[in-house]
Amino acid sequence: MKYTWIKLLFLVITAPWILLRAQEQIDGIAAIVGDEIILKSDVLQLAQMTALQNNTALQRNPDLLQLFQSEALNALITQKILLDRARVDSLDEISTEEVDQALEAQISNLLGQIGSESEFEELMGQRLRDFRQDHWFVVRDQLIAERYQNEKISRVAVNREEVEAFYQAYKDSLPPVDPTYELTQILVPVKAGSVAYGLAQSKIQLLQQRLSQGQAFSKLAAEYSDDQASRESGGELGFIRRGELVPEFEEIAFNLQPGEVSDIVETKFGLHIITLVDKQGERINVSHILVKVDPTPEDRQLALSKVREFFFILDPGPTLFDSLLTIVSSEFGNSPDLGYIGWIELSLLPSQAYRSALFGLQTGQVSPPFETKDGFHILKVLNFKEGGSPNLKDYYPQIEALALREKQSEYLSTWLSNVRNDVFISVLD
Repeated sequence: MKYTWIKLLFLVITAPWILLRAQEQIDGIAAIVGDEIILKSDVLQLAQMTALQNNTALQRNPDLLQLFQSEALNALITQKILLDRARVDSLDEISTEEVDQALEAQISNLLGQIGSESEFEELMGQRLRDFRQDHWFVVRDQLIAERYQNEKISRVAVNREEVEAFYQAYKDSLPPVDPTYELTQILVPVKAGSVAYGLAQSKIQLLQQRLSQGQAFSKLAAEYSDDQASRESGGELGFIRRGELVPEFEEIAFNLQPGEVSDIVETKFGLHIITLVDKQGERINVSHILVKVDPTPEDRQLALSKVREFFFILDPGPTLFDSLLTIVSSEFGNSPDLGYIGWIELSLLPSQAYRSALFGLQTGQVSPPFETKDGFHILKVLNFKEGGSPNLKDYYPQIEALALREKQSEYLSTWLSNVRNDVFISVLD
C-alpha cells in the first residue's frame, strides 16, 4: 500500500504554496504541461513544504533534496493534467466567492501558524495585500483540480468481497487500531458574566471616545484590538463579500460609507467598532477593532462549582447521566444531542485532557471533571473496544475505508497513465 504520490498530490491541491525565505527565487522552467508551465521555484517550494511536514531537514542532504524535488515535480505535473482535463470536460468553472473564501481560510491558517502579519510578510517576502492578489489564481487552480479529482474517484466503490480480499492481502501489515470509545459528555462552558461584559463595554467605549477625538483607527486597532489576525494590519480584514462574516457584523459594515465609523456592534466574538476602507462593486474592505468579552476568574470558579456539583450527583449514580445532561443542556441553551460524541479512537480525541480522563474507565462509568478551552467536561463511557490488530468483525468500516482508498489510488493512477498520452508534457533539465 504505497500512497506517497497521492499524498503529495493532495498536498499540492489543498495546501498553500509557502514561499520559504531559504529557497531564494530560482528562475527557469522545470516542465511544460499542455499550455501551462511549472517553474523550478514551484518545485523547490513544494519539496520544502513536504519536508517541513515530515520534519525532514534537506539543507545538508542534497540526495534527499533531489528525491523530494522529483516527487514534487511529478505531483505538480499531475495537478496540471487534472486542470487540463477539467477544461476539456468543461468542469473548470468555479465561483469567485468560493475562491475568495478558500483564499481567506488559507491566509488565516497561515497567520495562525506563523504568528503575525509582519512575520508572515518576512517569510513570504511580500506584503499580505500583494500575496492575496498573486495567490488568488493559485487557489483557484487548486480548487478546480481538487474538485475534478474528487469527481473522478467518486465513481469508485468497493463491495464486501473486495474489502475481504483487501483484508486478507494486507492484514499482516495493517496498522494497529487504538482503543475505541463510544462517549457522551456533559459540558459546562465558562460564560462571561455581567462583570466581564461591563469591563469589555468600558474598554470599547473608551476606544470609541478616542476615535471621536481624532485618533487614528489603524493605530488604535494595532494597539488594542483582540483580533490577532488583523491587528498587525491596523484591523484591516481585506475585501469580503456578503456571507463571509457573521450577519450582525455584515449588516453594519455593508451600510457604511468609505471612511465612516460605526457605533459599537456586538457579535458572538465580542464587541466591535467598524470602519469602511474601500468599496468595489459587491465587495468591501473593512477594518475593525475587537474587544473580547473574556470570562473573569469568578466566572470560571462558578462553572467549576457547577461541574463539581454534577459530578457529586453522578459519582454514586452514573445512570442519572442522561437526566442530568438534559437539565444542563436546557440551562445552557443546547440540545441534549450535542452531548453525544459517538465512537472515536483514543488518539483522535481532541486533547490529552480527554485521554487522561478516560484512563481506567470501564463501560458505564463517568470521568472526573476536567477542563479544556471549551469549559469543564464530564465523560461517560457508553461502550468500549480494545485496540490491537484490526479484524473485519469489529473494524469493518475502517478496513473498508482503507480498501476504498487503495482502489481509488489504483484507479486514479491508471487513469493518469492513460491520459498522459493525450497531454503534451515536456520535462526540462
